[in-house]
Amino acid sequence: MGFIFIVTQLLPRLREQRVWTYLTLRVWSRVPRFFMVNNLGFNNACRTTNNNIHKDHDQSNENPILNKQNKNNFTVFHRNVCGLLNKKEELLYSLTRNSPQIICITEHHLIYEELEGITLHSCTLGAKFCRQLHKRSGVCIFIQDNMHCTNINMDRYSDEKDIQICAVKLHILSCTIITITVYKSPTGNTAYFLNNLEAALNQVYNNTVDIIICGDFNINYFNDKQNKQALSSLLTSYSLYSIIDFPMRIHNNSNTMIDNIFINKFKNENYSVSSLINGLSDHDAQVLSLFNIIVPDGRNEFYSYRKLVNTC
Repeated sequence: MGFIFIVTQLLPRLREQRVWTYLTLRVWSRVPRFFMVNNLGFNNACRTTNNNIHKDHDQSNENPILNKQNKNNFTVFHRNVCGLLNKKEELLYSLTRNSPQIICITEHHLIYEELEGITLHSCTLGAKFCRQLHKRSGVCIFIQDNMHCTNINMDRYSDEKDIQICAVKLHILSCTIITITVYKSPTGNTAYFLNNLEAALNQVYNNTVDIIICGDFNINYFNDKQNKQALSSLLTSYSLYSIIDFPMRIHNNSNTMIDNIFINKFKNENYSVSSLINGLSDHDAQVLSLFNIIVPDGRNEFYSYRKLVNTC
């Protein structure tokens, strides 16, 4: 009765914060984590489709059946998960709507042995970097089992404090896609980060491949003009452009855009990108769909389930 009373009293405030839909879906199993993350403010999210921006679009309010895109579109999911080990179930739940072929994770907080033991439904660990001298952080990429991919060794460009990077190459019909996931520590050396990122791009770049870079850059595109310009100038030289223009991390009265995705918008004019709120961390996820790249049939769907135990 006490829990029902608390929820009843909070209903008006939750409606104002526009998280009621999410609460009805998940509060019964994750009340503490939900309030810890989402009572800081609602997500003033946007959705971009074909370079048209729709303000105040909260993807958590979409009907997952009516608004589901073509399941054969090539889809990339990125999330700073702030610790993967105990969040696999929630992560899988957030993937059921989109069923991406590529799952990019930053700050998994695992060592190599732990990460290699992680299974995400029908996905295989395609690339990874883990810290060995310091705790936490780390990046990885999971690939759906039916995708043909190869790992691109990026260890020489990684540094535990300044840049963490991994990459995979996918072959989809006549298209070759390289997906790179990066993480820069908030206290990392930006110049060193940019130099190593440039070296990594020099290794993989050519005109016949499609490159997608996503990750947590810890460069706020809203107010860090100097570092934003430096990063954008570097990536523009490889025909890569930011497609995120809405906040990915909201804390009290602070909105930041430190998570980002870069693609070649001239090769991929028809795309959509949106945020995904699920309370896994204080970062929202990003979901990118490229409509001009069609994946052959055989794509796996993601399912999330729990065992119900009768305690009566």
